Amino acid sequence: MRKRPSVVVVGAAVAVLLVNGLSACSPDGSAGDSRPPLASNTAQTQRRESVVEAKLAEHLRTLCDRAEGSVGVAVIHVETGRAVEIQGATPLPLYSVFKLPLAVSVLKDVEENRLRLDQKVSVMPAEVLPGWKGNTDLWGKPSERTVAELMELSVSRSDNTSSDKLLQLVGGPEVVTRRMRALGLQNIDIRSSVREFATGRREHPNTGTASDIAQLLARLQKGEVLQPQQQAVLLGFMEHATTGLRRLRGDLPAGTPVADKTGTGEAGSATNDVGLITLPGGKGHLAMAVFISGSKLSEEAQEKLIAELARAAYDAHVSEAAQIKQEPSLPSGTQRFSPTRQVVM
Repeated sequence: MRKRPSVVVVGAAVAVLLVNGLSACSPDGSAGDSRPPLASNTAQTQRRESVVEAKLAEHLRTLCDRAEGSVGVAVIHVETGRAVEIQGATPLPLYSVFKLPLAVSVLKDVEENRLRLDQKVSVMPAEVLPGWKGNTDLWGKPSERTVAELMELSVSRSDNTSSDKLLQLVGGPEVVTRRMRALGLQNIDIRSSVREFATGRREHPNTGTASDIAQLLARLQKGEVLQPQQQAVLLGFMEHATTGLRRLRGDLPAGTPVADKTGTGEAGSATNDVGLITLPGGKGHLAMAVFISGSKLSEEAQEKLIAELARAAYDAHVSEAAQIKQEPSLPSGTQRFSPTRQVVM
């Protein structure tokens, strides 16, 4: 029997138990409710949040079981930090998702005046790489592109030639890995360029965990990774991505803003999508990463699975927000309990 994937829920369940335990006895040790109604309301809200997260985790796990391969999923509600993960700590091949940490590294160099977005870069025909359909016709002769143009091609169209040129500019794969480590992300490992991987380094793919990539996205949205100008540049390119339209975006309500970056292995060996989903009505954002590797499903079916996972996360957070909206707000200065971590096997 195949082992079911582990599930991590970051929520308020333990805090709820703590509130209930404290309110079960009066100060003299006798039974009774010594807590004011506010504590009860807080516990009720936290209990509801925990139930929603547990239901979402089970739903995601059931969907992941269909893949019959390795699936890593992480969903973070950016504004609260609450998260659900399915095999979120398992390193999996990134493929073109590596272009997200690469773009962050390029823009950090821009912030530090090592590069300029309007800086011209020469691209020679010998440097052209195969890639996403229609991209190779961009490079039929020697040309010059700005750093900004290379970034747009790399992020929005997943162009491999642009990505390898940017990787040269920042100093190579190890520099991108060091950037991620400096951000506290220990499980994003960039080991090779696209050309290196295609010509003999397939045993050393660029890898990352769904958890770390989702954390990178959440921190990017919160303005903790890049300065506002550079943040806007990257999110703008991600919002206009033309790849993977049937993945995270595929089953969301029409008009839902999504900023994403895809990755795809040969012949359906891997199907990835990571991005930021804006919830309606000011309900915040979801940072979501989905990696599918070694699945028996067709590439089309894998894309459909990613779309279903995204819709499940979206629906859970939209319906939850509608439920807890009725809870009374806390008076100024009152603190909620800190989130705690649960692991369910």
